[in-house]
Amino acid sequence: MYDAVIIGGGPAGLNAAQLLGRARRNVLLCDTGKPRNAASHAMHGFLSRDGFDPSELRRIGRSELEKYGIDIRDHGAIRISGSLDRFTVILDSGEKIEARRLLLAFGMKDQLPEIEGLRELWGRGVFPCPYCDGWEVKDEPLAALGNGAKALTFAFLLFKWSRNLILCTNGSSEIDAQGQGALRSSGIEIKETPLKKIEAADGAVHLVFIDGTVLKKRALFFHSPGIPSSDLAHQLGCNMSEGGAVAVNAMCQTSIPGVYAAGDLAHPDGLPFPPASVIVAAGQGAIAGRAIDRELLVADLEASQRTA
Repeated sequence: MYDAVIIGGGPAGLNAAQLLGRARRNVLLCDTGKPRNAASHAMHGFLSRDGFDPSELRRIGRSELEKYGIDIRDHGAIRISGSLDRFTVILDSGEKIEARRLLLAFGMKDQLPEIEGLRELWGRGVFPCPYCDGWEVKDEPLAALGNGAKALTFAFLLFKWSRNLILCTNGSSEIDAQGQGALRSSGIEIKETPLKKIEAADGAVHLVFIDGTVLKKRALFFHSPGIPSSDLAHQLGCNMSEGGAVAVNAMCQTSIPGVYAAGDLAHPDGLPFPPASVIVAAGQGAIAGRAIDRELLVADLEASQRTA
């Protein structure tokens, strides 16, 4: 019986495991080794680790867990049953694990449009987040891909990094007349022609449209909607946010007693969207780890008083 099983070995899961290990808790970390940012070679917005390779952060994090006695399985969880104080987790290896508390930290996965070349260039010329990659291509010719009201907001966000910007709607624009007028008055062109494919050449991305036109841009930004990379939260019956993430409170507790969630999978109360950054995920892992430890402490004290 583990005190806690952590499902997912990204920054949230690793930081929670370290904190719980330092609190002398018996912890198992399950990790498939397939993080959302696998295509990225550098992370940003992380004080003292700007430009750091996220895979190296993961390697260092795992090595640090050794001295705290954290058990690690390079397997994912496929089924969870049970309830508070006795959850049963089935790994894809067939192993059955029992735990008093659970932390879901398996993250989200990106939903990418079926445009030839886009998936291959994801993180290598096609980026989801201006905060993460905008600085490196500032003032360069950029393109944004999207449609509707969210694309309008995204285009103006990206416009802060480069005034040389075109919004590709990949079909008829669903932005209202007022929004289109605001874009054009700011100098942001709108191109409605559907994309055929995206290619990389000469340090740039080439946007090839079905009418044969080609636009050469330094980078393409696309805000990818994410979905949970596992259905475990649904198996447990966790409440979900409107955007598809797991709803949590300020202590990263889900609607299911004994179940926590952290990282980009978790949508804390009061935030308009789930925070998707490495440093925030690590911070949420620390919050969840401390909350789990304190909840277990209270439960143990209550149990000892009942038997006294």
